[in-house]
Amino acid sequence: MKRSAFLLVCIAFMTAAAWAQQAVEKPAPAKPISALAWLVGGVWTADATKLGPTMLRIETRYQWSDNNAYIRFTTHFISDKGPMHNYDGNFFWDPERGSLALWYMDRQNIITQCPVEIDGDVMQMAFRAHNFEGKPANMRVTVTRKTNDHYNWLLEEKQPGSWKQLGTLEYLRVAGP
Repeated sequence: MKRSAFLLVCIAFMTAAAWAQQAVEKPAPAKPISALAWLVGGVWTADATKLGPTMLRIETRYQWSDNNAYIRFTTHFISDKGPMHNYDGNFFWDPERGSLALWYMDRQNIITQCPVEIDGDVMQMAFRAHNFEGKPANMRVTVTRKTNDHYNWLLEEKQPGSWKQLGTLEYLRVAGP
């Protein structure tokens, strides 16, 4: 009788342990967008005084969407006359392409979309846009993370056989709303 009770308790214990182990939820795999999580928070600022006589700085803010599925960003050019709200967009996972992507609208209501490629600390976005002369051109932006609070931003235009640098900025994160 004691043996039967002991065996019954052991079976019940093993069954409960196996059931509890199945009930434990396994962590979800990281979302591809999490590769850009380091950008979120604070205000990223770049010195823009070389861009024009009234320009002071550029401010970019990154924040998670309400459902944590994509990252929103805004870019404002700050001059001595006040802010110009230049860009508003999103980084997101594009399931159709199976890659990260970018979508943004500028202050002239022009929409730019492109894939986002990440290789370690380097992120590249190649797209079609108007160059500084107002002509359609193939452009490329490369963002290179230096630290979690510092990145380099590089804009290039496709030339026959090469890429021509149009501008580069150093962004630093500062505390902000």
